[in-house]
Amino acid sequence: MYIGERASGLDVNRGKRFSKAASAGYAGYVTTAARRRVYWALFVAACLCLAAAVLLAVPLFIGAVNVGVLERAGALRESRLFGLGISSLGSSAASTVLASLYATLCLGFVLYSFRKTVSPEIFFFSFWVLSLGLECSRLFVFHLAAEGAPTALVHAAARVTLAARTTGLLALFTASLFAAGFRSEKPGSAALLIMLIGAGLARSVPLNSGAYEPTLMLRPGFSALLDLLALASALATAAGFFHAARVSGERSYRAVALGTIALLVGQRLLVTDWRPLSLMLGFGLVLAGSWLFVSRLHAYYLWQ
Repeated sequence: MYIGERASGLDVNRGKRFSKAASAGYAGYVTTAARRRVYWALFVAACLCLAAAVLLAVPLFIGAVNVGVLERAGALRESRLFGLGISSLGSSAASTVLASLYATLCLGFVLYSFRKTVSPEIFFFSFWVLSLGLECSRLFVFHLAAEGAPTALVHAAARVTLAARTTGLLALFTASLFAAGFRSEKPGSAALLIMLIGAGLARSVPLNSGAYEPTLMLRPGFSALLDLLALASALATAAGFFHAARVSGERSYRAVALGTIALLVGQRLLVTDWRPLSLMLGFGLVLAGSWLFVSRLHAYYLWQ
């Protein structure tokens, strides 16, 4: 049923049943208004991330920055593509712009099309999308370090990146729980809880001062454990959608599961690698996975 769908006056009994249907329609309308506000907020945040990414990336593209902090950390690399030398500085800056551009376009599409469904999966997927836009905080990390800002500020910017990544993974995992049968009357409260958990986990991770990665990010402590947790979250998310396909008999969820795998692999390449070919592959996987995720869920809910 469409969100906000009103009860029809053609009901045979225009008494209690009509009244109940109208009340249900009004409740749906409230849900529509609430979701519209959330999607607008996420879209505006993604636009701000894109603007920040472009403004902060331009000086890196034209070489108007001090790269000493990367040289001292051994984090300045170079790769060749079609005979051209491409530095990790430029390619990493480009990856943040691509991630923010993707977040803006994808959330713009969700904002435009969300009336088609009442999908809680897409609701939580939208928070994962914004987490990619927030990769622009890596540029803040580098600029603050290059300008000799206090260590506390550099660490704060790095924790924003970690919190965004963690929150995004948790949001996508929550989407798979809803697909598998979990229900909640207050998805907004669940989203807030996810953000608090993501911020708390990011706050607890130690950071290695002065140890920078070619992706412009400070190297976190226990990185192997963080990678393992990210892998476990990705596998659990895909498993949730495959489980939904099995118990519901709906093939759309199988396509959603495959799309989830593609977009998570793509995200991994886009945010943790700096080599141009890996970044292009990652961006392509994110686009393909997102299209499968959104289009199949729209198709599924429209026929319910």
